[in-house]
Amino acid sequence: MLRSNANGVPPQFTKAALLFAGSLGAQLISAVLWSQQSDAPMVWFTGGVLLAALLVQEGRNWPACVAGWVAGLLASSVAFPRSLSNLAVVTLPLVGLILAAAWALRRVCPGRRIDDFGRLAAFFAIGGFALPFFSALIIVGLERYLIPVEASPLHSWMHLALASALGYILLVPALISVVDPKSIIRNERAPGWLVTLAAIGALALLWLAWRYFGHAPLVRPLLLLLPLTMVIFAALRTQIPGTSVAILLFGVVAMQISLEGRGPFLGADMATTTLSVQLWTLGMSLAGLFLAALVEQRRMTQRALLDSSGQIRELAGRLIVAQEQERARIARDLHDDINQRLALASIQLSAIRRKVDKDSQEDISHLQHELIALSDDVRHLSHDLHPSMLSHTGLTAALAELCHAQRQRNGPRVDLRVSPHVGQLSQDVALCLYRVTQEALSNAIRHAHAQRISVAVDMNVTHVELDVMDDGSGFELSGDEHGEMAKGLGLLSMDERVRSLDGELHLMSTLGKGTQLCIRIPLRHPEASVPG
Repeated sequence: MLRSNANGVPPQFTKAALLFAGSLGAQLISAVLWSQQSDAPMVWFTGGVLLAALLVQEGRNWPACVAGWVAGLLASSVAFPRSLSNLAVVTLPLVGLILAAAWALRRVCPGRRIDDFGRLAAFFAIGGFALPFFSALIIVGLERYLIPVEASPLHSWMHLALASALGYILLVPALISVVDPKSIIRNERAPGWLVTLAAIGALALLWLAWRYFGHAPLVRPLLLLLPLTMVIFAALRTQIPGTSVAILLFGVVAMQISLEGRGPFLGADMATTTLSVQLWTLGMSLAGLFLAALVEQRRMTQRALLDSSGQIRELAGRLIVAQEQERARIARDLHDDINQRLALASIQLSAIRRKVDKDSQEDISHLQHELIALSDDVRHLSHDLHPSMLSHTGLTAALAELCHAQRQRNGPRVDLRVSPHVGQLSQDVALCLYRVTQEALSNAIRHAHAQRISVAVDMNVTHVELDVMDDGSGFELSGDEHGEMAKGLGLLSMDERVRSLDGELHLMSTLGKGTQLCIRIPLRHPEASVPG
């Protein structure tokens, strides 16, 4: 029993109705593009509708697709200069060939996409050559048997084969690309009105050039290559669907001008002219679609890299948050447990010192002083792991305490200048500035052996900047300012912190002349901005 969709219509009926409308519309469009003077089709889209549907649908949906397509093809017989009986005779072998081509493409190219060179080449071989070749051979043979005429069989066969090839090549990859939810074209904005106007103007310019200068032998080769720039533009902006539409428009313009007896495609007769237009359009289609496939692959690779970069940044942000939480837990343990136990041990030593002789009292006093020094070190370590002053008194006081502590421990001069508005920064931005400053001071003192360090925090309406300069030994950057960062976890950690806030980090250093570290973080939140 068939299941129904939300409107109570069976899905098989919906697919059949869509294929009926698609087949009827494609047949009517093909009739409009029919060359009445040579009685030859320029392009035949109807077969491409069925082939595209079979490639994107599961095998169980194929009967409904075929039924709807055949119904649309037979209903369109009024638009073509042939009888319904003749059309019905050639429909059965044509359906068989399209089914065979769809089965072969599904076997050769697993999946429902035609967006790389291998799959596109296989599609050109099966759907762009073998299927049109045998379709035209069977259709022309059956029609010659049913209605004997005196027209050249070779011309009729070539016209039909090229028209079918153009229909499959221009329509099938474009439809599959539009239907595919992972296609790049479905995830990009539609071209704006300026691009549309530019495309219309370029098409009009091409029409004028072909119509009035196409007969000149000197410029004819150049005029034939003129649409190539437009095809490249279409491939870059709209990938496979836009490229197919652009090439079809070029072919229509070429055919229309040729029917007027003008342009670069004129031959000895109208049949030869039609073949010339078809061959040129086919060659342009092959080149354009390969280029569009290359652009599609590149865009997909870029999107995959952006997605991976976003996931890595999200993971890095989570790791930084987890690191801060773990630092806070360790800091609390050091302060509330170990430091308290050290203080208790110092008190107990004081009580013991009063009970022993004077010689032992000196040893106990020395041990007590060591415990007090150890307690101070633990307190400093706890503060470095989790600067409670940052959340209690703000960034300015926390940076001042950090610079003062560094001066006391290692002796270099640290000059601090902070903008008066930094108190309005969000907690994550303030923590990032503090951690980067902390790491930069540590690197300047431990590794660069700096004697003077300056720290400056400036803030305006749009961003906040941190600048840390030292007069230490410096180092040589390899290639660019980020090339050296992979060599140190400290620099890498700073870079990840800044990037997590959409900021930028710049490192400038010269061997023997010190180092300058600059970060710039945009202010995205209302509370992190300077009042106007």
